[in-house]
Amino acid sequence: MRNRNRIYRIFPGDLPIADIYNTLGIEVEAGQVVFSEPAQRHALRRHPEDIPIITPHLSTIIENPMYMGDDLNNPGKIELVSRIPGRRGGALVAVSVAPNEDGFYHICSAYLISDSELDKKKHKQILKFVKPR
Repeated sequence: MRNRNRIYRIFPGDLPIADIYNTLGIEVEAGQVVFSEPAQRHALRRHPEDIPIITPHLSTIIENPMYMGDDLNNPGKIELVSRIPGRRGGALVAVSVAPNEDGFYHICSAYLISDSELDKKKHKQILKFVKPR
């Protein structure tokens, strides 16, 4: 019998280093992003309804974000945000800007945000529209 609650490490794609530099002015080395088992468990505890909705879209959110931001309240992390088709608001994925000991960039959190939260972050200039490559 298969355990449906098993969590596996997910590698949704490469960090969009050119977009990060062009939009936020942050230089990062090329590398893959990982959504580790502990990070998924943390996200599932904090946002149990959001993770099943976001997970199928992680690659798009990571590699082609619509917005990104450097939330100064969480140093060492950036926020990548995209809309999910058929849903209001956006999906926010927080990613470390320093690779871990294995050379991967770590997803720290992921959750849905409302249109008003998205607008508030844009107004405060926490989130910026990703500049074209």
